[in-house]
Amino acid sequence: MNKKLLIICVFIVIILRSFGSNISELKKNNPPNIVIIFTDDQGYQDLGCYGSPNILTPNLNKLAEEGIKFTDFYVASSVCTPSRAALLTGKYPIRMNLAKGVLFPNSGDKGLSPKEETIPKLLKKLNYKTACIGKWHLGHQSKFLPLSNGFDYYYGIPYSNDMWIAPELKLHRNVILNDNITFEDIEYMKKIGGLKEWAKARKFNNQVPLMKNNEVIEFPIDQSTLTKRYTEEVISFINKSKDSPFFIFFTPAMPHVPLYASKDFMNTSQAGLYGDTIEEIDWSVGRILSTLKDINAEKNTLVIFTSDNGPALHFFDHGGKALPLRSGKASIFEGGMRVPCIMKYPSRFDSNSVCTNIITSLDILPTILNLCEITIDNDIDGVDILSILNNPNNNSSGVLILLTVFFLAITGTFLKLFFNVKIELVSLLLYLVMGWLIIVDIKTLFEFRIF
Repeated sequence: MNKKLLIICVFIVIILRSFGSNISELKKNNPPNIVIIFTDDQGYQDLGCYGSPNILTPNLNKLAEEGIKFTDFYVASSVCTPSRAALLTGKYPIRMNLAKGVLFPNSGDKGLSPKEETIPKLLKKLNYKTACIGKWHLGHQSKFLPLSNGFDYYYGIPYSNDMWIAPELKLHRNVILNDNITFEDIEYMKKIGGLKEWAKARKFNNQVPLMKNNEVIEFPIDQSTLTKRYTEEVISFINKSKDSPFFIFFTPAMPHVPLYASKDFMNTSQAGLYGDTIEEIDWSVGRILSTLKDINAEKNTLVIFTSDNGPALHFFDHGGKALPLRSGKASIFEGGMRVPCIMKYPSRFDSNSVCTNIITSLDILPTILNLCEITIDNDIDGVDILSILNNPNNNSSGVLILLTVFFLAITGTFLKLFFNVKIELVSLLLYLVMGWLIIVDIKTLFEFRIF
């Protein structure tokens, strides 16, 4: 009897080990789809679930109800280019020489180096299909464009929608020309657009090219059609990639000025044209989420919605709101750096959760790597926050310090401080009082956290 019992126990152990091995193998063979939606200049308050009194965002509200809403999510910079570089690499922008301001069509030989390890490049190790759809703003020359930085497909505007055509851009042989523009006009516009004097170069601003991969396919693009066209591209890529894991970096042009909305959304929001653009983005998110559900990919897809920086308050009604935070874009007050963020991953994260931990956009890359069980030798600055996402309501205190040439900002559970002082004095003071030794490049933003 004992012998039979022993045989049965051994048999059960073998089955359990085999089952566990199969589960582990299934996990490796079924990594999550990932969709990051990264809006442009959207304020902290500019969603219904973040307190907007007049912008209706039912789809994003539902996303928050079904996922995690972050109250203290910070980007690595309060302007476009460095913020985008940081999210894709998990590195401080200074380390990529992209911390100072934003790139323009006359910035020349500057951009995100193809030597950098980006999210899409790393996901290629697991045979992900990757697409960037929307604004890029990390260099418009071919060697800096998405296809050189890990993406299989690119469709969008290579920089902000208030800019112009860059001299280095290549036209597709069947390029569509609008507004009676001729090829001779384009050559003249390129020549002017490459001038180093910014005031002269921007003579043809707000007329931007639409690119597919590395070529211009339409110029100038009718910007009122952008959000809908981007949405259709995202949906198309999802449907084409449904038999493999996919990563989509969807970066709407809005609500960066100049503001545009399609006919279906124009003059429909109580918040004016700015509200029209956000409500159309909300519609876009709804379409994308419905598509994921239609192909049975909803449970195994990580969706992240956030903004590259705070609102451009100097445009008043066209600039959004960061309330109850102070200031907006291009400042290191919280209104410039703290943005709305929602994450949903039904198979892993609890629904209807609120996370008040201090999280940054730098943390997205290392967290994705952990989810996908990818290891790298590359030195990054972000922190893997998967343990927090698995238990978002278990909040801990922390301090975030943002240091620039002339300003020091400290935010945490029990304090918010902002100083207008020189960096050398701040560094010396922190070393003498707290024992923190800080070595900082004099030109840029430095950020670290204390937990």
